[in-house]
Amino acid sequence: MNTIYPAMKAIILKNGKVLIMKRSMKEDHAQVLWDIPGGKIDFGEDPIDCLNREVMEESGIKIEIIKLLRVWSFLKDSKTQIIGITMLCKYKSGEVKISEEHTEFKWIKPEEIKKYDTVPMLKESLENVYNYQEEK
Repeated sequence: MNTIYPAMKAIILKNGKVLIMKRSMKEDHAQVLWDIPGGKIDFGEDPIDCLNREVMEESGIKIEIIKLLRVWSFLKDSKTQIIGITMLCKYKSGEVKISEEHTEFKWIKPEEIKKYDTVPMLKESLENVYNYQEEK
């Protein structure tokens, strides 16, 4: 049986930098790659509520959602497709405290992402951050 999972992701801006997090070896996909906070939308859950919940669970911080950055999709395996929405967000409050899903975090300038081994959608999503910063 084929399955489709909807997911939300957050590119969080704080003082011109974005939060990236290194995925744990415990994860079932993309272990030890750098990613951004987010996760699967639960059945019946509002996508915005999902994003706020996932960011809080994974990083311990509160965010303000600015705008939609991009919609993306990939095959996790031969029977599972992930359809994701990445939102541009601003840091609101809190200190980063990572969950067991991640092993490290960093605040980096968007152009520094080239130095990191990331999940496939991350570099493309950060290109949209450049466009946002140019629009301001």
